[in-house]
Amino acid sequence: MRTVFEIFPKVYNEEDYSLLCELSYEGISCSLKKISDGKYCGVGVFQFDKNTSKTGLHVALQILFNSHPLFSKNFPKSTIVYSIPESVLVPFSLFDSENSSNILNLMYGDLYGNGHVNTDIITEASYYNCYRIPAEVSKVLDQQFPNANKWHQYSALIGRHSSKENKMYAIFYSYKIVVYVFIEGKCHLMNTFSFQSPEDAAYYLLAVRAHSGVADLPLELSGFIEKSSYLYNEIHRYFSDITFAALPPLCEYEEQILSYPSHYFSNLFSLDTCG
Repeated sequence: MRTVFEIFPKVYNEEDYSLLCELSYEGISCSLKKISDGKYCGVGVFQFDKNTSKTGLHVALQILFNSHPLFSKNFPKSTIVYSIPESVLVPFSLFDSENSSNILNLMYGDLYGNGHVNTDIITEASYYNCYRIPAEVSKVLDQQFPNANKWHQYSALIGRHSSKENKMYAIFYSYKIVVYVFIEGKCHLMNTFSFQSPEDAAYYLLAVRAHSGVADLPLELSGFIEKSSYLYNEIHRYFSDITFAALPPLCEYEEQILSYPSHYFSNLFSLDTCG
């Protein structure tokens, strides 16, 4: 486990704060928010070793939870958001809870067992989101956060979207991109792509744009991508209208958080409401 970012108060009363954690196969990112005024006071990004297998994730999580002081706290509110690719969006009219596991096995296989299947209701878009979490990972999280609210990243991205603008969004992690497109206010496509090189990333974004049918689709970037990087330059070869995501405007942030580019943590903070 490698610590990428760690910005937390040295001393604080845990009863005054809420914790949100976003879990992916790449690592876990956490935000600490003061309940009284909605101010974000801390953020941490912890990355699994690159050779950590899916079957070993629960061990890596246990080690982190047992060793880092953040996870020894008993916060009054905690939230887990899963950024896991094994997800299927099903319209209300086609949903059958008894077939959720079969649909996921059909789409993603059952190499690692059936896992634990959860379902979110996305009322705003009339979808159910069926997704699968490795059983041992789910068990560790339930033990660590027995009272946490839990949902999938896709559910949050669709549910919070209100703009009618045609746009593509890309959230960059260490080895994956979460890409989604909204056309006339409706989710046209949402998927997760693994990549090894800047050329891979540009290829997937081009393929998604072609699928959308909008030639001049604007692109908004967030996550760990630098404007001065080869990755950005490769994407900019094919996309002329690129912006970086801003931090949620209704929130307040500690100065140390604001010292970093806003798009680094914009997705993480957007997963929680700010009043």
